[in-house]
Amino acid sequence: MKFIRKATEVVIVFLFIVMVSAVFLQVVARYAFNSPPSWTEELARYCQVWIILLTSSICIRKGSHLAVDYLSHKFSPLMSRFLQILISCLVAVYVAVVTVFGWRLMLVGHYQASPAMQINMSYIYVIFPLGGLLMFVEAVLSTYRIFLKKKVTNYEYQ
Repeated sequence: MKFIRKATEVVIVFLFIVMVSAVFLQVVARYAFNSPPSWTEELARYCQVWIILLTSSICIRKGSHLAVDYLSHKFSPLMSRFLQILISCLVAVYVAVVTVFGWRLMLVGHYQASPAMQINMSYIYVIFPLGGLLMFVEAVLSTYRIFLKKKVTNYEYQ
């Protein structure tokens, strides 16, 4: 898993650089030449979607997704742990559904082209099953850690 996690982080950084460069080019071309390229906005949008879905797996691993925990401190430690396991299992089920329907979306995207860049949309949509699979694996590992009573912290990079 270390290699996959490191590769995910490298891809995220690369996509962020591409996104910032595309937006910078768009702004410079708009104000300096009054003619921005049409593909830069689309590229930045697709990079942002990829970044969000790849980063979600890191957030699941670190336990840093947004959560509402008004009542969790009022439960006994055993009940609180049970709820953590239940929530983690529900997250795993949700991302499994995202993965399956993302796969179907990718297959449909094979017959579509992006408006500005004219690339096959299945290359864009592949992030849904890929990101879903990464999130699923991290959710299952998180459930396992909670089950073993290992606390997931914001600084855990196992």
